[in-house]
Amino acid sequence: MENKPFIFGVATSGDNFTDRKKETERLLLNFQHGVNTVLISPRRWGKTSLVQKACHLAQSDKLKVVYLDIFSCRSDRDFYDAFAAAILKQTSSKLDEWLENTKLFLSRISPKISIGTDPMTDFSISSNDVDEILQLPEKIAQKKGYNIVVCIDEFQQIAEFKDSKTFQKRLRSVWQLQKSVSYCLFGSKKHLMNELFEKKSLPFY
Repeated sequence: MENKPFIFGVATSGDNFTDRKKETERLLLNFQHGVNTVLISPRRWGKTSLVQKACHLAQSDKLKVVYLDIFSCRSDRDFYDAFAAAILKQTSSKLDEWLENTKLFLSRISPKISIGTDPMTDFSISSNDVDEILQLPEKIAQKKGYNIVVCIDEFQQIAEFKDSKTFQKRLRSVWQLQKSVSYCLFGSKKHLMNELFEKKSLPFY
C-alpha cells in the first residue's frame, strides 16, 4: 500500500500537525491569559487538532486544560454529567485523587458514580445540583492554586437542547463570574454557532 504523506479527515498531532503556527500561538496566549475564546469553522478544517495542540502546550503546574466533546450530548442532563466527569478526571492524576475531589467539591449533592473496567478512563458521574457542577472547575482551581481552561468541542449541540435558551442563561450566569477559569468553545455547524454568539436575544451574544 502506498504511504500517504498527510493525515486528513481526523484530528492529528505531533509531526502530522503542520503550519497553523500563528493560530497556535494566539490560542496558547489566550489560554495562558484567561481569555475566553470562540472558534467557528466548517468541519475538517482542523479546529480540534489546533485546540488539542494548544492544550498540550499549555498544560503546566499553574494551568490545567480540560477537554470534552459534547457531540453525543442530547440534553442538558447529558451535558452536566459529561462536564463533571471531564473536570474531575482531567484535573486529577490518579483514581484516588479524583475520588477525593468528588467528595471534597461535590459533597453537598451526593453524586452517583459509576466505575467501569478502567477506572481512570471509564467512569461517569450524575448529580441533580447543576449550579454546583458548573462551579466545579472554579472551586478546584481556587483550592488547588492554579487556573483552568475548559475546551468544549461541538458546542453548538446546546442549541438543540430542550429549552436551550434557559440552559444558555444558566451557563452564562455561572461562567461569567468565574475568575480562575476560562473557556474555549468551538464547533463545526456554523449556522448554529453563529446564532449562539451573534443573535442579540441569546445569552452568549
